[in-house]
Amino acid sequence: MNRKWIVLGFGIVNFLLSGCKEGAAFYRNSLMSETFIQPKAESSYDFLWVLDNSGSMKPRRDYLRNNLDSFLETLNSRKAINYQMAVVTTDAFHDNGTLVKSPGGIEVVKSAVSTRPTADFSDLVNSIVDTPTSFWEQGLENSYQAIVKNASKFSRQGVPLVVVYLTDENDYSCESSCWGAEPENNTTWKEFDINRYLDFFKLYKKNEGTEVVMFPIVGVDQEKCAVASLGAKYISVADSLGSFGKTGSICDSELADSYNNIAKIIADRGNVFRLSTQAVPSSVQVFVNDVPQDPAMANYTFDAIQNAVVFNGKLPAVGSEIQVLFEEAK
Repeated sequence: MNRKWIVLGFGIVNFLLSGCKEGAAFYRNSLMSETFIQPKAESSYDFLWVLDNSGSMKPRRDYLRNNLDSFLETLNSRKAINYQMAVVTTDAFHDNGTLVKSPGGIEVVKSAVSTRPTADFSDLVNSIVDTPTSFWEQGLENSYQAIVKNASKFSRQGVPLVVVYLTDENDYSCESSCWGAEPENNTTWKEFDINRYLDFFKLYKKNEGTEVVMFPIVGVDQEKCAVASLGAKYISVADSLGSFGKTGSICDSELADSYNNIAKIIADRGNVFRLSTQAVPSSVQVFVNDVPQDPAMANYTFDAIQNAVVFNGKLPAVGSEIQVLFEEAK
């Protein structure tokens, strides 16, 4: 997004809608302009949920399970999303990329197939058990192995892969000497270089014209709530991948927002363009590829609460330049 000031001088200047971006309204002094490029607004997403299977994490896993209905409602709030969801744990020693399987044999919840997606997801989460090696959290390695070994089950060609990590520990993915005490108190083990994951996740979907996006829900600040360790490695990989992924806090008071924000970000993608400066609602004008848009005809509104232009129905084409002119609210 680009932002700039448009200085119009101190007199009243009348710009004709057909000739200038500033439209038919009258302005004094200055307007603000923010420009966006329309991303590829997919309607299909695949999810890999990487859930800490430590016994202490069960209440937070249960929160995800119990609130999937709300998550899916938000996910589908702008457009119907065709999704697939698989689950793995953070225990790479025990599972080594194996997908969690429900008692009924389900490994992947598919919106196009399942008649009971919430119940199917619940069955997967309920099938997670604590293991003798769950204390050694390796979410990055287990998600890596899940993709290498089982991608054909849950990751479709040309569809973005959303990887969600839920853990109150940092990542301790181990390359060698993986034995002994818990890794945070162990000086003998050797961790995998972080580039193992950066390179893999950056390249995995590149040839398909799409990407891997990460949403870690981890410890971000010990002053907000006590966690075993901060999720620094997850955050680093997610930040390096960039795109629309975002880190959320695992604190109980913030877990709901962290969870629902994943669905909201995906749902809003390509539909909602938030301004970084508060706008006077009546002053907002929108241009798509330099063509002024009539809100009555262009299927867009300005949401003053979100401070955002919201497109409904037909969206601007991928790659379109969307420019928003507005007066700054004082």
